[in-house]
Amino acid sequence: MDDTTVFRKTPKGVQEVESRAHGLERHFRRLLIVVDGIKCVAELSAFVRATDIQTTIPHLITHGYIETRDANERPPGTVAYAPAANDPAVFALIKRNAMVEIRRRLGPVSTLLVTEIDTCNNAIELRAKLRNIENVLIHVLGAVDGTALARRIGGELTRLAPPKQSA
Repeated sequence: MDDTTVFRKTPKGVQEVESRAHGLERHFRRLLIVVDGIKCVAELSAFVRATDIQTTIPHLITHGYIETRDANERPPGTVAYAPAANDPAVFALIKRNAMVEIRRRLGPVSTLLVTEIDTCNNAIELRAKLRNIENVLIHVLGAVDGTALARRIGGELTRLAPPKQSA
């Protein structure tokens, strides 16, 4: 599935959002709600766990809740946004900042977490590992501080920014 693909709700999808007519499971419904005919797959991925986007969208398509939207259908005046963390330079900075903060907060105990983060090659990989990293942070820093640090890192991974203009 291409990250630039855009989906829209079908009449069945609209009916599900409005009245829960089909009893769609929560994690599928959460994504269905944000499908708007404007956001592309990369943008929608910010609303689900990193590993779920590849199964959630096909489920919604197969069961008739969403369909692809033709690129020419984008409403005039709208601007597509892509997660800034997809930019390799931005991701490298997010990754470095996360490792520095974890080293600062955990000291020598941070080695395994920093190594785990350092092995990630992109935002999707780091988002997939973030749940386990959060559990370790909670264990070491406590529930409030550990959760806050993990959420701050996760928030940076889903931060949206305008795509670069091609020359």
